[in-house]
Amino acid sequence: MSSRRLVRVSESIRGVLARLVSRERTLEGMLLTITGVDVSPDLRHATVFVSHLDGRTPDEQILHDLNALKEEWQSEINKALHIKYTPKLHFKFDEAQKRGDRILQIISELEPPAEEKS
Repeated sequence: MSSRRLVRVSESIRGVLARLVSRERTLEGMLLTITGVDVSPDLRHATVFVSHLDGRTPDEQILHDLNALKEEWQSEINKALHIKYTPKLHFKFDEAQKRGDRILQIISELEPPAEEKS
């Protein structure tokens, strides 16, 4: 299967999931974002990367809520995309945001305050 097709399928799934997240009542107030989807070459599995800005809800609770919606969302993906196999969804947190925030924190600690520079 061409990598171009995998990218198109991944982006299509991401779009469907983003729409589903925004309308799902059980996820209200969690500020979830679907940051990316990696589909296996055989289209049987899709790793869905999510990030959230809600500091109140533990990561485990968010994953539990997403996994509870998994089968319903797979059905919605099948209806929207009409592909031979509907990938099984596997949710993971996208750690890139946290790593980026940590790097910025370290850099700010290394730089002297603006008034000390001269």
